Amino acid sequence: MQVSSLLNSTNSTELSKEDKSVSSNYLDVINKLFPATPYKTRDEINNSDTELAQFKKDLSTKGAAEFLKDLNEEKINALVEKYRQKLLEEQKADPTKPMDIEKMVSDFKKKLIEELMEAQKAEQELKDNTKQSLSTSDILSTVKLAKDSEKTSKNVLNFLEQMLSSSNSKTDKKDIL
Repeated sequence: MQVSSLLNSTNSTELSKEDKSVSSNYLDVINKLFPATPYKTRDEINNSDTELAQFKKDLSTKGAAEFLKDLNEEKINALVEKYRQKLLEEQKADPTKPMDIEKMVSDFKKKLIEELMEAQKAEQELKDNTKQSLSTSDILSTVKLAKDSEKTSKNVLNFLEQMLSSSNSKTDKKDIL
């Protein structure tokens, strides 16, 4: 057998049909239990995935910010609808219980939007703090300030070094009560 015939074969068990030591019934059962799937590259798989294609199209047409906004709206609407269904079921279970479902749903939606806004603000503040702490000019100015303060307070540093020295740590400690 040649390598090219092995590679071009869709089912490796078909090659065994030429071998008379294996029964055809056995091969049929194996083929039914373990069907051979043709090899596909990642690009072929991605091209056949309609959800991925739609995602790429939406992202390229809307832009990242608009896409994220729409995605968050979809999630909020799904949660609101789930909450509405829960309230309707509660009302069906106990019809005597007074419920203003529309008001409760609108309050829930406002709460979700506020939480989303707070999360976005916290994320933005975190990004801003990270950017500020990694700024080169800030680091250089901090180093310069440290050098200047080192010159002026050298005596204080020497005193602190003496206090933290290991030879001074062996002194007896007395309880003050």
